[in-house]
Parts: sequence; structure tokens; C-alpha cells
Amino acid sequence: MLMNYDVVVIGGGPAGSTVAALVKKYSPQLSVLVLEKAHFPRHHVGESLLAAASPVLHEMGAYDRINQYGFIEKLGASYVWGQNRQPWGFEFSKLIADLVKQGQRLPEMYTKGWHVRRAEYDHLLLMTAADAGAEVRFGARVSDVVIDEASQRVVGAKFSQDGRDYVVKSSWVIDASGQDGLLSRKFQLRQYDERMNNFALWGYWQGAKWEMKYLGHPNLARIFVATTPRGWIWYIPVRHDVISVGLVTHRDILKDSAVDPEALYREEVAVCPEIHGLLGGAKLIRLSDDQKRDICVIRDWSYDSRKMAGLGWALVGDAAGFVDPILSSGVMLAHELGQKAACAINSSFRAANDEEVQRYWTFYEDTYRTYLDAYRSMASFWYNNNFSMESWWWQARRGLAKAQSKVDLSSAESFMRVASGYANRAESLSLFGSYPLHEAQSLVNGLFGKAAVQERTVEKYASGPVRLQARAVLTNGQYFYRGFVREAPRIVNQENDQYLDLHPGEDVLVDLLDGSHSLSDLNRMATGIRHANPRLPIRTGTELLVQLDSIGAISFG
Repeated sequence: MLMNYDVVVIGGGPAGSTVAALVKKYSPQLSVLVLEKAHFPRHHVGESLLAAASPVLHEMGAYDRINQYGFIEKLGASYVWGQNRQPWGFEFSKLIADLVKQGQRLPEMYTKGWHVRRAEYDHLLLMTAADAGAEVRFGARVSDVVIDEASQRVVGAKFSQDGRDYVVKSSWVIDASGQDGLLSRKFQLRQYDERMNNFALWGYWQGAKWEMKYLGHPNLARIFVATTPRGWIWYIPVRHDVISVGLVTHRDILKDSAVDPEALYREEVAVCPEIHGLLGGAKLIRLSDDQKRDICVIRDWSYDSRKMAGLGWALVGDAAGFVDPILSSGVMLAHELGQKAACAINSSFRAANDEEVQRYWTFYEDTYRTYLDAYRSMASFWYNNNFSMESWWWQARRGLAKAQSKVDLSSAESFMRVASGYANRAESLSLFGSYPLHEAQSLVNGLFGKAAVQERTVEKYASGPVRLQARAVLTNGQYFYRGFVREAPRIVNQENDQYLDLHPGEDVLVDLLDGSHSLSDLNRMATGIRHANPRLPIRTGTELLVQLDSIGAISFG
């Protein structure tokens, strides 16, 4: 049977649901089909969410549904690592306290996460996509994609359901099939990171103890992570009476055929004093009907893809790349990059030509690699250093600086932002893609610090003319915003590759940076533009100079 859709999404997990819901939200005229091989709800690992996923849940229409479902709210994380067995960690709410001190505000959803039961969480997400207008088929197993021989473009997919075979034609096929990676296998795209070649073994314990110093309050809990001689263990409350306990260990430990995975799991739980004490008197249960074993095993090998998009196809979620469970980034990345894949799809249907489409997907892939690299660097450092909290904090600060951000944060504050999920370019407005631009910029400033305070900027520039440096050039930039890839003028410092995307109307202000105009001239011009068009999210001259100064793009006098 032959069918036709605009977009086919392979896989109904968090990545696939996000793509489907946001394509339908911003391009309701497009037809979207989600093909999910399982019958939901189905068992899945990955129960602890980062706060950075919540803005995307809000944008796709799932936030209230998740927030009101009854999942345990996630406050942050606690760690016991290496020889020092004193717990330490972070809390998402600290972000709010920091912003209040700066006179900024950050809505609650930006600092809220949950410990979830993935069978139910994923089902809620997929129902959100269906409510948005996507067609969802359960038990639909995709066997291959359809490729046009002349153009080599992917133009559809083949799948079976209820004993019948189907062919569906489409303009775009999005592979959100998770670690199965249908397209990455077909096109031989996957490349593994030998440094992080791990396995995860986990089970669900009923009747385990709840220690406040590790988990916090039962209604606002932390994830607890502790090292063992041969790996590390997560301890995540998925219900008030059930704890997910998982061991992550290197492949070499399991290479020996004499090592029984279940025996290894029990041995490591027994030799970890904190975890062993918490599980005294508890028993293993199966969390859902389709969980086949008491102790489950999955390969947790870090990988990415040589290419993430091509003619008529793109990868998203674990199908594109996977880092490591140590920072609980998997579901957050699925949402964040699913959001950006939806922007590229929506924009592709509006594109004037193939070159424009290619620019959208190149931007998507570059952004994806930025996210993966940020978490891979942290995970790699985590496994290969002395495991002191100070060294992790320093590495987080180094990572944000490497991401070309002028960061005015302590090392501990940097770690908190990375561990909350805000680890990509600090200046990127895509952090807050559902917010008006001027509010988004304010939130970014609050999260990552300003390069200078306004009073110092006024004093520095008020006395003389301001000039755009010769090394600063005006180019075309892009950002993800409200369902589409947006074009914007971009000022790039060619010496350090740092850049600033201009808001609509601000190119007029940049024209004044010619060495003959002062800060007061810029402020007057900005005020006039705002008065003529109050809807433009234009910065004041002072705010613009703060941002340009932070990338080394201006001089004065």
C-alpha cells in the first residue's frame, strides 16, 4: 500500500515526538507520520531529566502534561566520587537565586526537571505529538528507506504493521530510531569514541532507603551517583517506593566470558558502602510488563555520526549521537536537537532553493556537534582525571570558555550550568528559542554573566567616538527561533572567531560605529527606532556595546 506524507519520523521516543509536535505547531499544513515499532507504553532506560529540557517541553505543548502527571521533581544531583566519600552536588534552584541577585528573572520551568518512568513519559510525549496533529502508528517497524536512483534523495520509507507491508513517500525522513540508528547503519555513518566504551546494567528496587543527604526531599529529589571499584552507580527515584539502580562499567570488565553481568552488578552494589546501605531489605522488581529481565543490560558506547543530514533525510536524538549517562544529558539532547531539527524542516519547506536548504541543515549539524562536544568533553574528563569536585568545576569553566563565551562565572557556577543542561554557546539565543529575542538575551546574560556592568561601559565610552575594529566583519548569521531557522546579520571577530548575532534593526546602530559617533548617538538612535517600532527587540546602544566589547569587536577614542 502506497501513502504520501510531507514528513516521516522513524521512532516515537523524545526526539521523534519533539520533531513531530513542533513541525505541526509551526507548519500545521504539513502532514507528519510517526512510525514507532513498539506498542506504548514500553520499558526504556534514562529516567533522570535535566532542567534544560523543560523549555522545549513547554514549546511543544507537553510541559503542563508532564508537570501535572505526578513524576518526582528533580532538584539536582549528589555525588560521592573517588576516595573522598563526602557527598557534594548542585541544585537547579541555585540558578534562580543567582539571577535574583543580578536583578534578572528566570521562569520556574528553566530550573525544573523530573525523575520519570520512561514508559509513561515517552507515551505522554507521543500523545502530545498526536494531539498536535501528527499521525502516530504503533507496531510499525521500518525496514528501509526509499531512495530515488536519479537524485539519490531519500523519498520515503518501507515499513510493516499487523502483517502488512507499506511504502510511504515523503519529502523528509527523520531518523529518530535511537541507538538502532537505521540510517546511520545503512549509510555507515556511526563513529565510536574508544575512550568511553561502557556498558550499563540496571534494575529497579522496591523498599530501598531514602537518605536525605543523598536524595533530598522525597517530593523534590536529587539523582545520587557514587563510584565503585569497577565503575559508578546511579540511584534514581522513579517512584517514591521504587529506585532505579544502575552500574556503568567499561567493556573490558565484561570481556571475560567468565564474568556474569548479573553477578558483577550485585558485587559492585555490595562493595559500594553508600548504595549497599540504601538497598538493605529492598527487592528487585520489574517496572513494566515488557521488561524481560530483573537486571537489564545495554551498551553505552559514546558515538556520533560522520554526517547528520543529507538529501531528504536527517538524524536526531540517539540516532545521531550519544555521549554518556554520567551527566543525564541524553533526553535533554533529544529534546533540544529535536527542536532544532523541526526548525530546519519547517524552514526547508519555505526555502527558495536547494542551497538555502543546505544552509539550514549545515547549521543544524554544526549546532548538534557543539552540544555533543560540550558533554563529551565533560564526560571524558570525568573518567580520566582525579575525580575531585574542584577539577570538575574547573573543566566546566574551561568548556564554556572554549565554546567562545565571555563567561563571568566562578568554576562552581560554570559546573552548575553545564550540569543543568546549559552547555552550548552561552551567547546563543537558541537556548531560549520560544522567548522573545530581547527576553532571551536578558536570560542568557543572567545565566552566563555580563562582560561588563553598564556603569563601567558608560564611563569607558561616553567621552569619545566608538569604532568597529578592522578585524570585526559583518556577515550573515543564523539562529533557531520559534519553529524556524532565522537569518540575521552577524558580527564576527576574525581573530578569535567569537561572534554576535544582531537583532532586527540593529544594523543601523552598527553603521554608527565609524569612529565619528559616540555612545549617546547610539542610544538616541536606538530610542528613536524603538519609538517608531516598539515590536523590534532592539538593544540600547549601551547594551550593544557591552556585547561587542565582550567579543573584542570595538575600540574607542
